[in-house]
Formats: sequence, C-alpha cells, structure tokens
Amino acid sequence: MSTNKHIEDELLINYLLGECSAEEKVLIEKWLAESEQHRAHYKQFEFVWVQSKNIIREVVVDENQAWQRLQARMKEQDLVHLKVTRTTRFSGRKVALLVGAIVLLLQAFWFFNTNEKSKPTIVKNPKQEINIIQSAQKGLIDTLNDKSIVTLNKNTALEVPKQFVGNERRVSLKGEAFFAISHNKEKPFIIETQNDVLIKVIGTSFNVKSYPDYTEVIVETGVVELNNNGEVVRLRANQKAKIYKKDKSITVEKSTDKLYQYYRSKTFECDGTPLWKVVEVLNEAYEEKVIISNRDLRDMALTTQFDNEPLDMVMEILSETFEFEVEKRNNTYFIK
Repeated sequence: MSTNKHIEDELLINYLLGECSAEEKVLIEKWLAESEQHRAHYKQFEFVWVQSKNIIREVVVDENQAWQRLQARMKEQDLVHLKVTRTTRFSGRKVALLVGAIVLLLQAFWFFNTNEKSKPTIVKNPKQEINIIQSAQKGLIDTLNDKSIVTLNKNTALEVPKQFVGNERRVSLKGEAFFAISHNKEKPFIIETQNDVLIKVIGTSFNVKSYPDYTEVIVETGVVELNNNGEVVRLRANQKAKIYKKDKSITVEKSTDKLYQYYRSKTFECDGTPLWKVVEVLNEAYEEKVIISNRDLRDMALTTQFDNEPLDMVMEILSETFEFEVEKRNNTYFIK
C-alpha cells in the first residue's frame, strides 16, 4: 500500500467504521505489519477518532450541509493537503462522526512526531489545554502536575489536563497504567475508563486496565472507589475487581498474585499461580503467543520467578522446571 496519507487516512476511516472491502482490509493489515511507524500512526489516528466521538452527540446531520461546511473550513484554513474524498458508503450518522473527527484532527494538529512517541503531546480543545501522555512499544513513567506518578504499560495513552482546575483531578485512560496518587482530600483524583467505569481516589496506589470491553483495578495501598452505572464499591489493599461492559454489578475478590507488576518490576513472580494465569500475562507482555494445548495443565500451580528474559528462554525454563513439553510453530508456543 502507498504510504501517502491522503489514501491511508481515508481507508483508515472506512477500516474504523468496519466498512472497507475485503481487499482494502488486507491492504491495511499488510500496511500495519510493515513498520512500527505505520502502527503508531494508526494508534494515534484511532485515539483521536475515539475522542471525536465523545464530543459528538446523537444528532441528525444533513450530509450535504456537513460536507459543504467541511469544504468551506478546509478552504478557509488553506488545508488543501488534507483533502478527503467523499464516499457514498457513509450514512448521515457516520458522516457526522467523520466530519467531527476530521475537524478535531485539524484543530488538534494531531500529527505526532514519530521520533518522540513517548513524550507528552499537547492537544487543544475548546475548554482547556490537554496533555496526552502516550507510550509505544515500551512503557514509560511520568509525573503529573499534582506530583502523582503514573507508569504506563506499552501501547497506552493517558489524557491529562495541563492544569487540574476545579474541585477534582480528572483524567482519561486507554490501556494499562499504575498510579501512585498524591494525597489531596479536597481534590479527589478521577479516572475515566473506556467502558464507562469511573475510578475515584484521594491518595493511594493501584493498577488499572482500561479497555473497551472491560476495566480491571488492583489496589496496592489505600482505598479506591469504583462507580459502574451508579453502583459504588470500595476496594482496599490486595483486592481487585474486573468489570465487563455487560456487568451490572461489581464483584470484589482477593488479589492473589503480583504478575500484574511485570511491566514495572521487569519480573514475573509466580507463587502457586495457575498456569493459565501465567500464560495470560505472558501473552500480554510479549509479541509472540502461548497456548495451553493440554487443558489438564491449565490449573497446574507454578512457583518460580524469572526476570525480563526473551520468551523462548522463559518457555525453556518453564518446560524444564515443570516437565511439560513445549512446541513452537511460527510465533506461537504450544504447551502439551
């Protein structure tokens, strides 16, 4: 596929809407596999696209009027190089999302410097100045303006106001991060997650996974308050909750392992941990994949520790220690 952005962004819009042809889908996925720069561009495009939908409400938009307004805006700003080709595949609702997304792109100047992917990027919105702290293939640590410290796992984005104003400190998370929040009783810290669970704290440390289908919170110190569509539950140290989008209630359970710390500690620590849980974390941490072929081994308890070794070495250690067979085919390891 050509790396020309005119073609690339137009097709990415169709791809995000699920409306590209089978041939276009193959071309896009091939383009994504070509380089880290392509994948980073897509992740940034997707992130701004999601943000654009947050500012667009359920409204009926006249397609012709929307298109004319967009063309006029582009002409006024002399942004001919961002030309977008109109397509009849978009419905009126989707044209609204498209227009909103492109306008947001124009206002935000979202073209990130690919050589500085792990540095905070300043984005403008009508209300206030926003920092987007974004990691790429490696995690990063940053200190917020309230002295709170956040550690981002790979492929994570945190949207933070340049200055916290009002009576709260509100941020938005996409991905996984560990928070060590500075204490401020008068100004609670609130995290918006992708599946609409709100996390509220005063001063504590905890790990959060924020994905479209679920939110997971594990508390190390202090108390964390979760709000899932009006149901409020408090988590304390060594407790965790995993809330799927379809869940109407929050289930709290004990946190029984420290594997979630791997991207901070660079250590995988297993203490009677079932094999399925270890494999789940390995699949998060590495680009390659591990599958348990023999289901009888799923609950095998593992007690061991290994540092940030390559996955092939990890699998060799596990195989020799626990006497199961490991077969590798392409980029997948099968435990037999």
